[in-house]
Amino acid sequence: MKKIASIIFMLTISLFINANASAATKAGGYLLGPGDQIQILVYNEANLSMKLTIDASGNVIYPLIGTLQLTGKTPDQVAMDIRDKLKNGYINNPMVTVTILQFRQIYVSGEVKAPGSYEYRPGLTQEQAIAIAGGFTDRADRSDVDIRLSNGQLLKDVSPTQTVNPGDTVIIDQSFF
Repeated sequence: MKKIASIIFMLTISLFINANASAATKAGGYLLGPGDQIQILVYNEANLSMKLTIDASGNVIYPLIGTLQLTGKTPDQVAMDIRDKLKNGYINNPMVTVTILQFRQIYVSGEVKAPGSYEYRPGLTQEQAIAIAGGFTDRADRSDVDIRLSNGQLLKDVSPTQTVNPGDTVIIDQSFF
């Protein structure tokens, strides 16, 4: 009976933790990348439950398994990968949960009150990114806002509702008048 209560408790905790990540994983899922901090929980295996930051090459080193490539995968995909590898000779029926503790950065530059890097938030728009950076300065050209995507592509004169993704840079140009 005590074991069943433990399992129910762990599942409840996992669901609660995943509530934060589920907001991030809507519409196909948030894809992990370098700089994301994750938490891996393996039920009844404290030595395998840990917080890790994905390195610049998109990897983490995990006990018993070694190097795991995480870039481009959702937290659920990573949990399944770890579960499958742990099942292969290490643990019988492992219960694995992967959650995002901290997202990668977005950048806001140019004519805002506090240019810099800020943590990504799921569903972030250009307008919200500017608000996080303190809003426009008096010299900002509010109609000339660009976004440089993490792949280097430049989107010119974007709408306030344009989505901003991890690694993107919002650029606010200076007005001439």
